[in-house]
Amino acid sequence: MRKAVPVSDFRLIGGLLVAGVVFVACALQLISYFVDHWIARDAQMESRMWAEGLSEKLTDLEAIANASEPSAQSLEVIRLAGTMGRVFRFKIFGDDGRLRLVVDDQGRIETEGADLATHNPQAAAVFQTGTPFTQVFDDRKPGRPDVYAETYLPIVRDGRIAAVVEVYVDQSETATRFRHDLTLAGLLLSALLALAFSIPYTAFVVRSQGKRVADARADFHARHDGLTGVLNRAAFMDRLEETVRTAAADGEAIALHVIDIDRFKAVNDELGPEEGDALIRLVAMRASEMIRPYDFIGRFGGDEFVIAQCGILCQRQAESMAQRLVRRLSETYAVEDRDVPISVSIGCALMPADATSARELVKKAGFALSFVKNTGRNGFSFFRDTMEEELVRRRELERLVRLASRDRNFLLHFQPIMCVAEGRITGFEALLRLPDDTGEMVPPTEFIPVAEDLGLLPTIGGWVIRKACQSATSWPDDLSIAINLSPSQFAAGNLAEFVARTLEETGLAPGRLELEITESLLLDDSDSVLRQLNDLKALGVSIVMDDFGTGYSSLSYLWRFPFDKIKIDRSFMDGYAQSAETIQKILSTIIALGRALNMRVTIEGVETLLQARAIEGLAVDHLQGYLFGRPQAEIEIPGNLLKDFLRTVDGLKDKGGSAEALAAFTAPRSA
Repeated sequence: MRKAVPVSDFRLIGGLLVAGVVFVACALQLISYFVDHWIARDAQMESRMWAEGLSEKLTDLEAIANASEPSAQSLEVIRLAGTMGRVFRFKIFGDDGRLRLVVDDQGRIETEGADLATHNPQAAAVFQTGTPFTQVFDDRKPGRPDVYAETYLPIVRDGRIAAVVEVYVDQSETATRFRHDLTLAGLLLSALLALAFSIPYTAFVVRSQGKRVADARADFHARHDGLTGVLNRAAFMDRLEETVRTAAADGEAIALHVIDIDRFKAVNDELGPEEGDALIRLVAMRASEMIRPYDFIGRFGGDEFVIAQCGILCQRQAESMAQRLVRRLSETYAVEDRDVPISVSIGCALMPADATSARELVKKAGFALSFVKNTGRNGFSFFRDTMEEELVRRRELERLVRLASRDRNFLLHFQPIMCVAEGRITGFEALLRLPDDTGEMVPPTEFIPVAEDLGLLPTIGGWVIRKACQSATSWPDDLSIAINLSPSQFAAGNLAEFVARTLEETGLAPGRLELEITESLLLDDSDSVLRQLNDLKALGVSIVMDDFGTGYSSLSYLWRFPFDKIKIDRSFMDGYAQSAETIQKILSTIIALGRALNMRVTIEGVETLLQARAIEGLAVDHLQGYLFGRPQAEIEIPGNLLKDFLRTVDGLKDKGGSAEALAAFTAPRSA
């Protein structure tokens, strides 16, 4: 007979069984809890990464959340977003919790309909609190995955919630994997094995999340400029190419603005590298503030930025944008407690008017930028077909000017200056000439601005002074030589020393040298210029105000600067036929003013006998113009001086040309 099992043992066994059942039930419950928890967490992370990508690419998300219709470009982004990863459906809600847009599991986009105005309390709560909310479902609804999660996520922009998205993530595969692993671990190894499993799983999740963050950070740095945070060249071109394709398909226009800080190298040298970088960041920040959500900005390197203005309706919109950019970006910047003034130049091109590809659009805007920088800077210009030819011409002029400055290929021509009282030539004005490769002369109005932009005018001006003085030493001692000075020749502050040295080396008497300046010089730095003019005056050199009467404040300088002569601008002679009486009065007044201030007066631009006779009664000292001789090479001067002498000896009997004109001035005047 077998021994009965004690009741206590049954109780123990029963207790153990009950405990085992309870333990197993708790373990299964715990496993189920952990499965649901990790499914929800994984879905929330998947949703968050997906939403960040959507937020970055969907520039008008906030507008959509406020019930605006998405653009064609945005619809394409939304359509692609519905196929990314495990997301099979999503919705966009506004700040009031009302549904604005739905993308279903078939990829259909709904922005209108009765259901879209429905209020969603959960979406409203997430919008208010900023806290995501996730639910996991495994009730196998028709047309839905076996297990899926719905996550409400806030989209934050500029520190505030712009919209709420509800993301549907397929978690069937994830749930199967979790349940199988954790259930097996719980049944076989109980709590210890479950714990052992949770540790590496948690580490895996943490590593995965860290890797995603690191990958996102690396992707950002790969596509954005490290100094300013705007798109780098490669990323900008990628986006521009995509935008151009979309715009071409939709029949839209794009304006491209290429921005360059004027003379940034000089500014950077003055500020230092760190402050220069700070200035670049401030410029990028200002420019970024001025663009719309669907426009974009990039930095191509150095001080060059590019802005794509999308969806414009006409060129006027692009012009308005360029004007605002020039005005705003040229305002003073505060850099390390210093006020830094700058200006910018902008080249603009339009798609499809100027280009049909991204690279061509950038190229055309670059041409326009070069044109602006070569014609004065501090402004903007739109591309036009002739710009390429103009830039080629500009580069050719730069080449000619550089070669002429280096090899002394410039020429001096000399125009006679006629003394009215003596009826003869009493001096010449030296005029700079530049021959091209064919021997033709380049107009001074073309090459002088180029030389100024290249910073070569001081060197060229020094050569002109020396060459003109050398030439004048071969003329009779009573002939003067007049030389035009540019403002840049005064910049170094040692012009008087250079002139004194040149006079000494060439042997030209100081009294034979006349130096002509314009009002623009006096506007630059009056104190410095006045000091140098006084130093030149002390040498015995004559100082002449050229182009008198064209500036708004010429009169104010006559008593402040030591002028010996004023030259009345040729524009008065050009307009004499249209306003003879008025100009006659103005000329009389200027000549009387010169007399009162003990200054000699020259009238420029006398080209016809009619003009000469018209000013016959004016007590002017000298005349200059084509009527008395065109600018001539140095080798022609002796022969022309001889002709002038013979005319004087013969009593000016010649009735044609300049002799007749001079006769009008030398004939006895009636009382």
